[in-house]
Amino acid sequence: MTTGIQPGGDRTIVSASAHSAETISQEVGPLGFSGSTVLRNGFAGSIWTVVARLIGFGRTITVGAVLGVTYLGNTYQSINSLPNLVYYQLLAGSLFAALLIPPLVRHLDRHDEPAAQRLVQGVFGTFLTCAVALSAILVAIGPFVMRLVTIGVSDPGIAAAQRRVGWLFLVMFVPQITLYLVAGTGAAVMNARGRFALAAAAPALESLGMIAVMVAAWVTFRTETGLLHISDAQLLLLGLGTTAAVGAHATCQWLGARSSGIIIRPRWAWRDDEVTQLLRRALPMLAFSCLEALQIFAVIVVSNRIRGGVVAFQLALNLFFLPTAIITWPIARALLPQLTKWHSDQEPDRFHEELVRAVSIASFVTVPIAAAYVAFAWPIARVIAFGRLHEAGGVGLIAPSIAALALAVVGETWFILATYGCYARHDVRTPLRCMVVRVGVALAFMTLAMFSHGRTVLVLLGLSLSIGSVAGAIRMGWRLRDQLPSSGPSMARSVGGTALMSVLMVLPAVLVMLIFGEITSSKLLQVTELAGLLLLSAGIYVSFQLMRGAPEIAWLKSTFIRRDNDGGRGDGP
Repeated sequence: MTTGIQPGGDRTIVSASAHSAETISQEVGPLGFSGSTVLRNGFAGSIWTVVARLIGFGRTITVGAVLGVTYLGNTYQSINSLPNLVYYQLLAGSLFAALLIPPLVRHLDRHDEPAAQRLVQGVFGTFLTCAVALSAILVAIGPFVMRLVTIGVSDPGIAAAQRRVGWLFLVMFVPQITLYLVAGTGAAVMNARGRFALAAAAPALESLGMIAVMVAAWVTFRTETGLLHISDAQLLLLGLGTTAAVGAHATCQWLGARSSGIIIRPRWAWRDDEVTQLLRRALPMLAFSCLEALQIFAVIVVSNRIRGGVVAFQLALNLFFLPTAIITWPIARALLPQLTKWHSDQEPDRFHEELVRAVSIASFVTVPIAAAYVAFAWPIARVIAFGRLHEAGGVGLIAPSIAALALAVVGETWFILATYGCYARHDVRTPLRCMVVRVGVALAFMTLAMFSHGRTVLVLLGLSLSIGSVAGAIRMGWRLRDQLPSSGPSMARSVGGTALMSVLMVLPAVLVMLIFGEITSSKLLQVTELAGLLLLSAGIYVSFQLMRGAPEIAWLKSTFIRRDNDGGRGDGP
C-alpha cells in the first residue's frame, strides 16, 4: 500500500503515476542489459535505502517508547502523516521527481546548464504555488479533518482534546509540505547528475532529528502526559522540533543540488512550454494517487479508534515496508528499462521470461519474510517495544498488526512488479483499474474494523490491506497473462515452491518456542531469542531450497559472481 503514514526517512509511497512511468520507459528506451543486470542494479541501489529505513525504524520505535500507547501518540503520528500525504499523494512527490529527471538529463547531456536551471526553477515555482495553496486549504479545513480523524473515538472528552491538540499540531506541521517539495527537487537534481548516495541518505537526517526531539521530550517531561494535560511547551517542542527535523532534510537536499550546479529557487513559469508539457503529463497521476491517499487516510481513522492504535500499527507498517523498500522497489526500477527493451523489440517470450524471473526472485525473499512475520510476530513485538509502549501493553497491539500485515508484503511485491510490467508495455489503464479494485476491497473490509473493539480493530485493518493488495495484484496478473505467451517459465510453480519452503522453515522454530516458552527476563535475551529463531529458520529455508535445486539460487549466485568478475561495475548504465 502506499501507504505510508511514515514521516521522514521511512516513507515508502507505493503510488506511481501510470503516465509518468510510461514517460520514463519511453525516455529510457531499449538498453542492452544482460539477464542479471536487473538484480545487480537493484541490489546496488538499495544500500542507502536500507540505512535510511533502519534509522527511520529506530525513529518510530523511539516515538512509541516516549509517547506510548496513548491518544497523544495517535494524534502526533496521525497529524504528522498529513504533510506526507499531501506531498506524496496530491503533489505526487516521488513521481514529481520521476517526471522532472528525464528532461533535466537531456539538458545536462547537452551541457545546457541555463536550460536545466530554468526547468528546475520553473517546475519548482509551479509546484510551490500548489504546495502553498494546499497548505492554506489544509489549515482552513483542519477542524473538519480532525472530526474525521476522531470519528471512531467513543469518549467525547478524548475526542474533543484530540481535535484541539491535533489542529495545533497541524498548524506546526503544515510547513513540511513545502520542505518536502524542496527535498524532492534537490534529490531529482542529484539523481539527474548521477549522484545517488546523498539523495538516498538525506532522509536519515530527518529521522535522527526526530529521534533527538523525542529524547528531548523524554528528558524534559519525564512524567506521563496525555491529551488532557499536555502543556504548551510540550506541544511546541514536539510540533516545531519535528518540522525543524524535516527542514534539516530539505536543507541537505538543497545543498546537494547546489553542489551539483543548480540552485533551487522559485520561478513563475506558467507560460513556459516545457514546464506546461510536464504539468500535462503530471495530471493523470492524480487519480491513482488520490485513491492511495483515500486508503491511507482510512488507515489513520480506523487505527485511531483505540488508544495507541496509530502508534502500534505504525510500527507494524514499518516492518511491512522494509522488504518492499530494499528488495521489491530496487528490482522494479531496474526491471522497467529491461522490459521496455523486450516490448520495443517485439519479443514477448523474453519479456515474459524476465518478468517471471523478477517476480520469482523478489518472492524468493519476501515470501519467507512474510512467513516469519506471522510465526514470530510476538517475539518481534517484544523486541521493538520500548519504554512506555512496552509498559502500557503495546506488545499486544503490535504483534497482531505484524501478523495481519504479513500477507500484504507478498501482495505488495506482486502488485509493484506487475504494475511495472504494464508500464513497460505502455499500458497505463490496467494499473489504475487494479488500484480501484485494491482500494475498494481494502475499504470494504475496513468497515468491519469500524464496528470492532480492542486489538481486533488492528487485526482487521491489517487483513484489509493484505487482502486488497493481493486482490489488486491477482487482477493485474490475469491481465498480463492474457497479453503474454502461455509458454515459458511457470511463475506459479516457482512461487508455490517458495511458499511451501517458507512454511516448512518456520515449523521447527515455532516448535522451539512452544517447548521453551517466552524469554522475558531482559531485552538482551529477547533479542538473542529472536535472532536465534530467525537464523534457524533462514538456515532451514536455504537448505531446503538448495536440496530442491531452486532456480532462484542459481540466478542469485550468477549475479554476485558476475559482479565480482566485472569489479562491481555491472553492465548497466
